[in-house]
Amino acid sequence: MPFGGENAESYYDEGLTAAMKGETETAMEHFSKALQMDPSLNAAAYQIGRCQLRLGQAQHAVQTLAGVLTKMPRMTAARSELAYAHLLVGHTEQARKLFGEALDEKPDQPAAILGLGYCAFQQAQWDTAMALADRVMGGSGAEHFESLFLSGRAAHMRKARELAMARLQAADELLNQMIETSPNQPEGFYLRGQIHFLTGEYVKSLDSFRSAETRTLPNRHYCAYHEHFELLDVLAGQGWCMRQMGNEAASKEIGRRILEIKPNSRRGLRLTGGAAAE
Repeated sequence: MPFGGENAESYYDEGLTAAMKGETETAMEHFSKALQMDPSLNAAAYQIGRCQLRLGQAQHAVQTLAGVLTKMPRMTAARSELAYAHLLVGHTEQARKLFGEALDEKPDQPAAILGLGYCAFQQAQWDTAMALADRVMGGSGAEHFESLFLSGRAAHMRKARELAMARLQAADELLNQMIETSPNQPEGFYLRGQIHFLTGEYVKSLDSFRSAETRTLPNRHYCAYHEHFELLDVLAGQGWCMRQMGNEAASKEIGRRILEIKPNSRRGLRLTGGAAAE
């Protein structure tokens, strides 16, 4: 029984507490109980959609958040979250439309600006992605890291090396707090592995991906700063590092490990030298 008693509001508060701790599955259970007890509690439905998105259940999140918007069409936050769910599913144009609507309702909303940047990045519009990310730069918290990381990746893709290095190194510095706060969680190490790979520091990247692996649970989905990953992504990062370092034997071994988990994985086949088809 929740601290405040057997009622929807108490379960909702318990859900918020669990979500703040990163206990997403527990949070969703509490929010679901709250909504069951009070079907009119749209805030609980919104939080369920957010949990589904962070658990990688993108299609379920699309359905849940679309339902929330039907009941609360002016809820800008739900519109942005729905857009991110569409982006994860691969519906880039639908996501772009929703992010645009969110900005129309609330100009200069960081989540929507970054969302449009992610859409541009998905469509290889590197200059646009950089410009949108830079609009949010200098903010606080998650938006500041995301803006640096997105801008750095876009600069890397357009081969603006100095700018990419500056952005990515600044993003890397911001990861220190995440790692110090949650040293037993894989998110910070996985992101650091990505950054070091892009900056060409393959030994550091490999070390970070290995640290992430020791903290990553099988069959679990992780999400940090709108970056989604699972064990296969962590292993693939190691494999690409090995290949860049010229260690083909180790790269192929990682590929075989991936194929044991997911037969016909494109990344596993590429690392082992097989056909790149899933």
